[in-house]
Amino acid sequence: MSKTAHPEIIFGGASIGSAYTTPEAVTGLLHSLKTLGIRRIDTAARYPPTNPGASEKLLGEAGAVRDGFTIDSKILSSGDGKGTLTPLAIDKSVYESNSRLKMHETTGAHLNVLYCHMPDPQTPLEEQADGLHAMHKMGVYEQLGVSNFSAEMLTEFIAICERKGYTPPTVYQGQYNLMCRGVEDTLFPTLRKHGVTFNAFSPLAGGFLTGRLSANETQGTRFADGNVMGQSYKAQYDKKEMHDAIDRLNTIIDARGISKIEASLRWIFYHSALGEQDGVILGASKPEQIVGNVEAVQKGPLSDEVVSAMDAIWHSVSGKAE
Repeated sequence: MSKTAHPEIIFGGASIGSAYTTPEAVTGLLHSLKTLGIRRIDTAARYPPTNPGASEKLLGEAGAVRDGFTIDSKILSSGDGKGTLTPLAIDKSVYESNSRLKMHETTGAHLNVLYCHMPDPQTPLEEQADGLHAMHKMGVYEQLGVSNFSAEMLTEFIAICERKGYTPPTVYQGQYNLMCRGVEDTLFPTLRKHGVTFNAFSPLAGGFLTGRLSANETQGTRFADGNVMGQSYKAQYDKKEMHDAIDRLNTIIDARGISKIEASLRWIFYHSALGEQDGVILGASKPEQIVGNVEAVQKGPLSDEVVSAMDAIWHSVSGKAE
């Protein structure tokens, strides 16, 4: 069923430091975001992956916190996550993030959400909880979030926090879009049971739903061979079944003058399993892209006929992108 209220729009800061490389460019971006009514930015200590820390540093130099933006960030992670969530590693990462963001220059400023970017299989969960709780007691962050945790691991983590009187995770960030909906069954029941909100990243499937990619042409996209940042998305989406599904989607929306970007965004904001307590992270390598995406969202719900057809397409590829 469609809804008029929708999840919060959060700007994804992974491109800050790669697409936006100067404080002046970021200042221009922040102006565009304010004009659109977007005041929340998602970043991470490892953003962008090709230049870790640059996203936070440029946000700090552009005065994002001072300018009233709410910042969510993530603890520095590595390829396998081992040892990244010890109390010492948490303390070091948070200190460096706050320094880059210039949190100290604004009275009372703190991170809105501090995420564990990925699990740390080497450090006991209880030890991780101890380190995160110490940061919360110091007023470093408002809410604790996790990403890439299984439902079982999240449940165990929450139980530890409740047993020790710690503030448990209240936010989960994960991939969710028209072609990747497995979390509706594997994760969302656990989140709703424990009152954990969900912030969706990659609502356009890493670019697969932008219309710039075809089964035979990937050059110029993040799906091109050799593009380090796009290899995981390529493994998920660059498959015959997925391209066939996109062809069926085109048949439905082209006749109605709706682009894939517009259809994908209107679906996740108005017809997905997300509620107004949740969020959708929209990134953009150019300010005009985020303007276009917001304009698409503002067009409101899709027709029942289109949504039913999109649901059928999802069922035809269910599990292919998980």
